[in-house]
Amino acid sequence: MKTSLLRFLRSPVDGSELRLECREERDGEVVEGTLLDESGTPFPIREGLPLFAEDASDDPTFAYKWSILGRYGHEGPSKRTRRDWYLQRFGFGTEEALADSIGGKAVLDAGCGSGVDTRMFADCGAHVIAADLAQPAAAATYAQVGDRDNVHVIQADIRKLPFAPESFDYISSDQVLHHTPDTFESLAAIRRHVRKGGRVAAYVYRRKGPIREFADDFIRSQTTIMSADECMAFSRSITELGRALTEVNAEVNLTEAIPLLGIGAGAQDVQRFFYWNVMKCFWNPDYDYDLNVLVNFDWYHPKFAYRHTPDEVRKWFERLGLELERLHVDEPGISAVGRASGNS
Repeated sequence: MKTSLLRFLRSPVDGSELRLECREERDGEVVEGTLLDESGTPFPIREGLPLFAEDASDDPTFAYKWSILGRYGHEGPSKRTRRDWYLQRFGFGTEEALADSIGGKAVLDAGCGSGVDTRMFADCGAHVIAADLAQPAAAATYAQVGDRDNVHVIQADIRKLPFAPESFDYISSDQVLHHTPDTFESLAAIRRHVRKGGRVAAYVYRRKGPIREFADDFIRSQTTIMSADECMAFSRSITELGRALTEVNAEVNLTEAIPLLGIGAGAQDVQRFFYWNVMKCFWNPDYDYDLNVLVNFDWYHPKFAYRHTPDEVRKWFERLGLELERLHVDEPGISAVGRASGNS
């Protein structure tokens, strides 16, 4: 932890400023120590990482996932794929356009995972704070980009962030909020920390057609109560199904849509058709096998994986005083950007 982080921090318990008791410092980083609020509540710093919610989650999914996938998106084809997907969905198009928007500004990566977006924001010249509830995720981000002067990393619950209100110019929460106990309440929690005129960008899962929704609910009723190892074994079998369907190398071509089932008209690869309309069986030949398995695991094991509609997202942003500037809807999800018009 860099001592310059202190100016951003406030106690998630009483809102007071935090005092640092440093026990070990190395290369300008506080490696071991304690942060204390006005009421004496301690928040430990371990191996350079401030811990604000050590026991906040009873879902082991993401600690398990990020302990395996700590370098995801930092190298190889997945790095470019991940960046391009973000830039396209949220309307920036290019990294230059993102840099024009956030360069020199305070950015919060709320639910940072392995720190892929954190790295991108830092590359664009922003001053970034990355937060994740899963300690292995925060540790992975710290290992990948924590040495940068314009990056801070913490472990924290995004519903109880250790910052003052209106601390950030841009808050990004990509593929995170639907994995919390209440998607809207989590969006409301991060919205409190954006400045007037600043932006909030969020992505949530989109509700699918009735066959896929039924299959999701039925399968997840079983997989979410499995151990992580058991669900990984299941995810490998689902991955094999996705690969086998891809290798069919054929298309389904519907001349008419079937609105009742949420199925559109047109030509679609067999695997994509099955994937979007029947059940999730992810396979991307550009990814290695283990990453494909983890993408399926990321869907089937989390305790929470809510799906939403575009109308829901519009209403959330309006209710929170976020003027909707972009709403991008595709098969997997809904990406929205809203400008903060005032306090909420």
